[in-house]
Amino acid sequence: GDSVIVGVSGGPDSMALLHLLKQLTTPLSFSIIAAHVNHQLRKESDREEDFVRSCCLTWQIPFYCQRVDIRKEAQRGKKSLEEAGRDCRYRYFNELLKLTGGNLIATAHHQGDNAETVLLHLLRGSGIRGLRGIMPRNDNLIRPLLCIGRTDIIKYLNENRIPYCTDESNYDCSFLRNRIRHELIPYIIKGYNPNIIESLNQLAQIAREENDIIEKETVVQW
Repeated sequence: GDSVIVGVSGGPDSMALLHLLKQLTTPLSFSIIAAHVNHQLRKESDREEDFVRSCCLTWQIPFYCQRVDIRKEAQRGKKSLEEAGRDCRYRYFNELLKLTGGNLIATAHHQGDNAETVLLHLLRGSGIRGLRGIMPRNDNLIRPLLCIGRTDIIKYLNENRIPYCTDESNYDCSFLRNRIRHELIPYIIKGYNPNIIESLNQLAQIAREENDIIEKETVVQW
């Protein structure tokens, strides 16, 4: 009975999520709506918007899109491009919930994203809450692929012949997250721990459980 807004950039992760959820709508009795935000940052942005729209038409999925000048939004809010983009996406997704009567938002974060987030928080000196990484569910926000690795996602795309776009900005190492993804994690894999992504996801799970216990005990004490 749920109605799920699916954030779809057109990249491999979100296209895998959209296709997977489409297959599950009938057996699990829920509906999906695809939501795309055109950040207008790259010359490929309009082509990616058209690509997602076309796929949704073929797969018979309702499609909604918003165009936002992220550079102006970042300057106005004195934020990084990454932060401004994230804020605009989630604001739009929540607007769609009200507009369409939906009740959940699904994003395509996976194990690799979670490992990067844990490392990012660790580098910034986070406490136990930060080490929880990306939450599998946070209020109305769900991450169905969080237990899945990127290799399995690519395998799923290939097996089902699902098309996707490649965002070249994901390889721009001027962004800290990209440096963690393309430099730090491969360095740790090569020289220290070949299973670092799994280890960081395990750390996040432990931190979630311990944080839950601490918060429950704190409520009881007060």
